[in-house]
Amino acid sequence: MKQSMNFAAELVPIAYASALIDLAAELGVPRDELLQAARIKPQVLEAPNGRLSFIDFNLLASAALTRCNEPALGLLLGQRLNVSTHGILGYAVLSSATLDKAIQFALKYYRVLGLAYELERIEGDERSELRASESMPLGALGRFAAEGLMCSLHSIAQFLLGEKMHGIEVGFAYPAPLYAERYQQVFGPRVQFDQPYHRISIPQHYLQRPMALANPATVQMCEQQCEALLASLDVQDALLTRVRRLLLARPGDFPDLSSAAKALHTSGRSLRRHLSAMGTSYQQVLDDVRKRLALQYLSTTQLPLYEIAYLLGFSDASNFRRAFKKWTGKLPSDYRGEE
Repeated sequence: MKQSMNFAAELVPIAYASALIDLAAELGVPRDELLQAARIKPQVLEAPNGRLSFIDFNLLASAALTRCNEPALGLLLGQRLNVSTHGILGYAVLSSATLDKAIQFALKYYRVLGLAYELERIEGDERSELRASESMPLGALGRFAAEGLMCSLHSIAQFLLGEKMHGIEVGFAYPAPLYAERYQQVFGPRVQFDQPYHRISIPQHYLQRPMALANPATVQMCEQQCEALLASLDVQDALLTRVRRLLLARPGDFPDLSSAAKALHTSGRSLRRHLSAMGTSYQQVLDDVRKRLALQYLSTTQLPLYEIAYLLGFSDASNFRRAFKKWTGKLPSDYRGEE
């Protein structure tokens, strides 16, 4: 029997979505309204260890940003993404012997969180820096996501140390927003914009501070679970994840199967065989990416249909309309009219 498509390697923990939904509710956007706008069924959020797809979370975040009238929504969300929100990885970090050990563990296993970032640690004589760069295109949500990530890292580090950290330097890879002073309220005075990557830098003397809740047995247990989860993700979804990332990185210029296989350093026959074993095909994966991008463009932008068609690799708007009707049973104009 064919296996159903499984995008676990790129899924966002439900805890992140729940934190965003709760925050939006406090800002005056009812839960049901937000879920309906993002087209997420409420029962999807009932499993505490469940996950949302990357693009579904994108739709949820876009809906929240549109309706909350709060430009710094990412900063506010990041302050809510505490240690427990990050699940098994958070418990391991909390139980680490020092901040240095906590960072080492997080860097080894952060992929279990489905983050859209690659993380790298750079060590200097006096400072330790954590750099983050997008591993898949975030587009208009780039600032929101970066705010959430960096603010969460900052908040967790201070929580682990049990004190306010001084000398923190934070950088963001985009121009200063109109509300830049709010960044200083969160991170302190050393905030820079237009950097080559997002980064957070802390003085080295903080790294060897002992943690109050250090527990080697808990760390060992968490490491075993993280290893098992990573192995599961790698075995089940490594190729499918790479195909989707390849397609998402090239909107409007989607490669054919042969070109995709070459980019992924495999043969067309091998790629076709592996996807078939997972119950899908290259065309189905491409259609799924196109459909989800189409829903996002229609929901979060006012782009005319011919531009959306171009971004999705269609020769003209009529071909896009036919494909969208096949995917959803609706015309693009009807879907946009429901927003």
